Amino acid sequence: MKLTNSVFQVKRIKDSNQSIFLLTLFLWISTIISQLGSLTYSTSKSGQGFQSVILQSIIYLSLVTIPLSAIGIWLGRQIGLGAPLLSAIARKQPGTLKIFLRDAKWSVLPGLFLGGAMVIFRILANSYLPQELPSFGHRGILGGFLVSAGAAIGEEVWFRLGLLTIILWIVNRISGHNSLRSSVAWTTIIVVAILFGVSHLPQLSSYGAASAFAVWGTILGNCVVGILFGWCYWRLGLIAAIMAHFSVDIVIHALPSLFY
Repeated sequence: MKLTNSVFQVKRIKDSNQSIFLLTLFLWISTIISQLGSLTYSTSKSGQGFQSVILQSIIYLSLVTIPLSAIGIWLGRQIGLGAPLLSAIARKQPGTLKIFLRDAKWSVLPGLFLGGAMVIFRILANSYLPQELPSFGHRGILGGFLVSAGAAIGEEVWFRLGLLTIILWIVNRISGHNSLRSSVAWTTIIVVAILFGVSHLPQLSSYGAASAFAVWGTILGNCVVGILFGWCYWRLGLIAAIMAHFSVDIVIHALPSLFY
């Protein structure tokens, strides 16, 4: 009960149009910086020139991030979703540090647990996976950190703040309800989590490792963590979803590199 009530105290303050613009600008800049950090590292390792892809990357990321951020914040405020803690921090609302620490507990700890579980599953299933599939931690500590930060910020803005909010708003609009029902929220969270899992298949194919086992493992694994991210977004907000995502990814992409 305390979890829901304290979140509601942050969420009930609606964003002005200026606030929506500033939050969108902040999320766009954060997404661009985090994605370019990951891109810089990957292109340096592959020998590809960063300058040759930076402009098209910024354009593509902007075309995706700006509308999804703005629409997500705008529609989210109508159904109690969005980035309430980020908005409260921008307003210098009292008590934000306490709420941030509370949100971190509910997002980081489950994220670390699921990340560890996925590493264990990967070890157990290694003999069933294609040899072309890179091992967890193959990017090293720095590369793992950069890809974790880029994915956590970008994918949560796109999938949870953007896609999940839009679908939930449409469903609420059609059903005529003023507030989100738990059954609708959970169903939509699962659907978006499945789409989140499917969105990782092109990367699997790029490695030439799209065996049936790897495909279903990729979808299932990302679906499970996607449900956690969706729950964090629904109950706590965007920052909590980002923290949960980063916690999962840092265990998968960075920590294993310490052991080889």
